[in-house]
Amino acid sequence: MIRSQPPSVSSSSEPEPSGGEVLAVDAESNHEHDSHRLRNGLVWTGALVILAVAIGLAVPGLRGVLHRATNANGALVALAVAFEVLSCLGYVLTLRLVLRAGPPREVRRLAWAEMAFGAVVPAGGAGGLAVGAWAMRAWGIPWSRIVDRSAVTFLLTTAINVIVLALTGAGLAMGVGTSHLSVWYGLVPGLAACVCLVFFALVPRIRRARGPADDEGRIGRFVTQASGWVHDTVAVALEGDWRLIGSVGYLIFDIAVLWACLRAVGVSVPLLPLSLGYQIGYLANLVPIPGGVGALEGGLTAALVLYGFPASQTASGVILYHAIALWVPTLGGTAGFALLRSAVAAGPRPAPVQATDA
Repeated sequence: MIRSQPPSVSSSSEPEPSGGEVLAVDAESNHEHDSHRLRNGLVWTGALVILAVAIGLAVPGLRGVLHRATNANGALVALAVAFEVLSCLGYVLTLRLVLRAGPPREVRRLAWAEMAFGAVVPAGGAGGLAVGAWAMRAWGIPWSRIVDRSAVTFLLTTAINVIVLALTGAGLAMGVGTSHLSVWYGLVPGLAACVCLVFFALVPRIRRARGPADDEGRIGRFVTQASGWVHDTVAVALEGDWRLIGSVGYLIFDIAVLWACLRAVGVSVPLLPLSLGYQIGYLANLVPIPGGVGALEGGLTAALVLYGFPASQTASGVILYHAIALWVPTLGGTAGFALLRSAVAAGPRPAPVQATDA
């Protein structure tokens, strides 16, 4: 999920106008508007799936890909569904970790709702964030803390992705698990991941080096905000809460879904190339298409083929993977959003949550 730039987390009052104010204004839209966006996302995603299947059946070269996907090993497909459920529960744990003081049942429903928006709504991360802001506001959390918690959730899950990318890239560069790929296939993504980690680790130091006098202006405010987000993310990660495993499981189990789907269509799956291909291929999901239909299949297949996977069989496995990764969080998240909306509308609202407790 992609987050907007939240406002400063250091203020205990309402946030001053900034890039994050756009998020606040968007979140003030009522739940009927959110329902409309989710409903449109579901309709458009369903229509694109039907169109993609029709094209696949009409084109002889693609017909075999679909046939292989529909005749995959049933036990492994069921295992993939179970892995996807575990991945979703990992995100639920992550949000419970970040929003510890929120009402537990409603936080769980919010996590599922955010996943539904992320799955089917174009720019779904921002849409899910608006839903989260609406729910957190109903729980009495101030705007400054809402955007901070949203940024922490984003940075925590992103940090796990980047760490895994760095480790798998380093392993592949050293020839672990494969011998036919060039060292650059692991070195380039691994170094890119390390650069990202170093950059964010240095943000608080840059903030301290600049001093309070340099906090004015767009760049100064951004450095101050980012420093606060990084500091709070590190604090959450180091406090020893067992729910931190959810952030790891959210990624690892989703990669396991792809592994099971590829195995279901008969592909031999080396783990490090799979992990790298997964993370690189997922960049295609940044294209604002409902459900990522077509874009994600193309991106994942191309990335995996680059890492040595057979093209036709891999395409079949990726189709299976996307079907599971799309509809499990979408169906669960739609139900979660409906329950969350009913709970918030019914009230009474929980006691206001203090900024330092959320």
